[in-house]
Amino acid sequence: MANPVDLRCPVCGGAVGGFPPDHTCAGVRCLSCDWVGAVTSNPNRPSLDRTKYSVYVEWVGQDRNRVAAKVGNALCIGAKAARELLDEGHPVRPGADAHEVRRLYGMFRDLGLGVRVEPDFPWAWEPSSAELGN
Repeated sequence: MANPVDLRCPVCGGAVGGFPPDHTCAGVRCLSCDWVGAVTSNPNRPSLDRTKYSVYVEWVGQDRNRVAAKVGNALCIGAKAARELLDEGHPVRPGADAHEVRRLYGMFRDLGLGVRVEPDFPWAWEPSSAELGN
């Protein structure tokens, strides 16, 4: 029995399919040529995530003063303010959007520190090639 929905490109006759899940677009396109049918923005992307996240620095097992100095310098708040944030268990950035979470993750990773994000962060730490337009 033939497939009752055998969609073909109106331009080249090639197979019609969707965009990759992490692409900026969602819709129908030809998998062989440049024809694009119905398209909309893909809502499953960090850029459209309206969630506000709290970012905490993970520093267990590291020297408190060194961590405070790194965090203080990175956030331009000084070691004393950073030490107070860390000691009191406060986030280093409350209310961050998904792009800010990624930026902070990279910044603290480069300093040898980890982050904890609340609520759970559903996105990859690094942008995908589709998000970058590649």
